[in-house]
Amino acid sequence: MRKKYVDVTAIGPGTPTGQFLRRFWQPVHLSRNLPAGRPIALRVLGENFTLFRGTSGTPYLVGPRCAHRGLLLSTGRIEGESIRCFYHGWCYAGSGQCIDQPAEKQDFADRIKIPSYPIREYLGMIFAYFGDGDAPDFPHLDAYDGEGHIYTYESNRPWPFFHQLENSVDEAHFNFAHRRSKFTDVGLNDEIPDLDCNETEYGIERLGRRGNRTRQSHILMPNCMYSMVFDHDRGWCEHIAWRVPIDDQSHSSFIADFIHKTGPDLDAYLGKKAKEREALKKLEPAMSVVERIISGEVHCDDIEDRPDLVLIQDAVAMMGQGLRDREDDLLGASDRQVNMLRRLWTREVRASTRNKPIKRWTIPRSLKPTTGTDYDGQIGR
Repeated sequence: MRKKYVDVTAIGPGTPTGQFLRRFWQPVHLSRNLPAGRPIALRVLGENFTLFRGTSGTPYLVGPRCAHRGLLLSTGRIEGESIRCFYHGWCYAGSGQCIDQPAEKQDFADRIKIPSYPIREYLGMIFAYFGDGDAPDFPHLDAYDGEGHIYTYESNRPWPFFHQLENSVDEAHFNFAHRRSKFTDVGLNDEIPDLDCNETEYGIERLGRRGNRTRQSHILMPNCMYSMVFDHDRGWCEHIAWRVPIDDQSHSSFIADFIHKTGPDLDAYLGKKAKEREALKKLEPAMSVVERIISGEVHCDDIEDRPDLVLIQDAVAMMGQGLRDREDDLLGASDRQVNMLRRLWTREVRASTRNKPIKRWTIPRSLKPTTGTDYDGQIGR
């Protein structure tokens, strides 16, 4: 019997899910963590790569190894806009073309090329395109162009990307997993929401109604969430998060928050965030806490109020699910957004696998989410 949903477990080269994800731009690294002159080894979508920034500041993404004897190019040296292998000095341009082999004749180098990939920088992230043919239009959101500060960070998470993506369309879990959290302060878990959704030109419009309040957020196909988030120190801000697989069982969430603050207010906020990061270093690591909760040693409600409490709560929900067949899930009315996400993925992945056209997903520059609370007029305060 044909399954209702496609299997989204395997994401490596040649897999249906992996093939589909490679047809879109994906963030792979934070711009600030790639200094000029220091190549790094990168693993994304179950493959290894070499990322480096030339002396001009331009970033490049090429294959993981030298074509000569297979040494990792991340051990090499940057020369201008090229990378030279540490072992025998073969040198590659950012295009992957070998341009110098000190112990060989030039015509040998001319015949050697390693893989290279288109990349772009946006929102403090480095994006790459891994698909065949021309890359699609690069997304741009006007909401991030205003006066304020873009706070970008990466969170490596030891559970599959689709667990996290489904969590992004599951607002009902706020009332249970996050009943003790910042969501309480703005009424996002004061009553069970009435959830609705619509397929759009960009993905899914998500609607969460609580009384006369409606929160609108978005899924940008295939693996990106776009919503408004809140905390007391920064108020409401636009929040965009790509769920990018590292391998079949882990992913990185690349996140950019647009903070509506400038000047001394922004300095104060960033200073507090720096203190939070230092405080977290002195606490038990979040994933260690999660493992103790899942093992039954402690309960999530026993955990102190710490800056990463929401992450811990989500991690318990994500890791506690394990790897399962989604066909066994019993979905109800509150899962209509989850069901739509699965149906869109199933339709598109099956089309992609059969070499049929997929939908031309287009993200409007003017797209914005809303808070769905009584605080809509207080963004940035």
